[in-house]
Amino acid sequence: MAIKLFNEKEPAPGTEFGKPELYAIAVGTVIGSGVITLIVPAIKMTGYSAWLAYACAIFMGVCMISPYFFISSTLRVGGGAYSLLNGLGGPRLGGIYAFVSLAQCFGLSLFGTSAAAYLGDIFPLLGSNTAHIIVGVALLTFFYVVNLFGMNIMAKVQKPMVWLLIAALLLFTVVGITQIKLPIFDVADSNWLINGWGLTFNDKGLISGGFFGAVLLFIYSCNGYYMLTAYGRNAKNPRRDIPLVLLACIPTLLVVYVGSAIAATGTLSLEEYGQSTTLVFAARSIFSPIVFMVFIIAGPIMALLSTLNTSFAARGMDVGQSCNDGWLPTWLGRRNKHGAPAAALTFFYIAGVIPIVLQMSITTLTNLVQLIVAFFMFLNFFGFIRMPKLYPNAWKKSRFHVPNYIYYCFCTLSLLVSCITIWKTCLSLSRGLAIGNVVVIVVLSATSIIRSTTNKDVNIHTSIWSGDEAEDQAATAMNRATIEKMPHTIENASV
Repeated sequence: MAIKLFNEKEPAPGTEFGKPELYAIAVGTVIGSGVITLIVPAIKMTGYSAWLAYACAIFMGVCMISPYFFISSTLRVGGGAYSLLNGLGGPRLGGIYAFVSLAQCFGLSLFGTSAAAYLGDIFPLLGSNTAHIIVGVALLTFFYVVNLFGMNIMAKVQKPMVWLLIAALLLFTVVGITQIKLPIFDVADSNWLINGWGLTFNDKGLISGGFFGAVLLFIYSCNGYYMLTAYGRNAKNPRRDIPLVLLACIPTLLVVYVGSAIAATGTLSLEEYGQSTTLVFAARSIFSPIVFMVFIIAGPIMALLSTLNTSFAARGMDVGQSCNDGWLPTWLGRRNKHGAPAAALTFFYIAGVIPIVLQMSITTLTNLVQLIVAFFMFLNFFGFIRMPKLYPNAWKKSRFHVPNYIYYCFCTLSLLVSCITIWKTCLSLSRGLAIGNVVVIVVLSATSIIRSTTNKDVNIHTSIWSGDEAEDQAATAMNRATIEKMPHTIENASV
């Protein structure tokens, strides 16, 4: 087998996404099931300090994805995380990502399941298990169809959803803070830190409480905006706009996440939340019936659906290019007349429906997805550290340029947080689920290695660009040199 490296020439700037569209995509991607479904469980884990735990989780999330701030200001990425890892880390790592990313598609069910749970808390008629399944599948179906009509339609649907979402969560924050009745800022109160600063475990050895436990629960919802780097091909000025939008997400999350946590923590006690895991009871206590209904639709439901919408699109880009390169079957990457990877979207849809039908819990789904995301960040580390060497001129010209040793410190910090997240996730799952997930990752990784030994060529298209064609060619040549020790023929080409 020959692994052929094709240095795809940089296309003209995109015409679809300026800053407003990119901001809508980034915010819609990151503000989803986390802020809606994890605040109440976190309150039960750590008490009034849940709002501070969310602030710490946002900081850890920034640490986890910090290399993307530097890379997105240096390079334009044309094919998502797969393209970035392929171009910086090499074909072997890109192949592992291509196969393991298929397992991440089960995470789409999280948004349908969470939305169904909210509707069930509001309308008793939708509170049964059967109703949850029907609602969850229906929502997944709707956005599957939306994404079949291409990127343009996806973006048009996304913008109004995100603005409604931000307005609703800010309304909840402002009204909730004005009605705080509990001493959530009194660190001496017995309910401020009910399980200590560290971790507590239940009888089965799973993480069940503690301040740090709440931080690690929240972190899943604090890093998804890094996926914005996947839209470099469609952005009007990606190397300028994408890193600025990534930065803009940080204060947005601090206001929306921490504000919502303060409102939720200060308005209802643990006893008043009872068995609920959603913000429904808190919202009902501070809003009039009409405003409550508007909030539920524009806030929690919109948060879940906007993330579901962009998740279909982002995964489509990754899988589409890995199919074109030859890692995955060609038929899976075929596009319809709207330019959407219809077969891949259909695969995601089916994979997302399965956990909904099996009625997997929100917490379990969160931990399953978190493990895969952390594994990807672990893989990305080996690509991150090569960026200054592969693209030295573009790196020096980057508006976010820092001395190399500082950049490497951020890369190491990202790796550390990723390892902590992997460790936490394994401790939050039952032994069977944890072992099962690790086995799935190992098997899919091994499958990619086996695939590289077959007789069929893999034609890698390194669609990351520095703005200098000569430097792009040089980076491809260096990438080729680092993998010549692989036991197969590697060829270099340009298109």
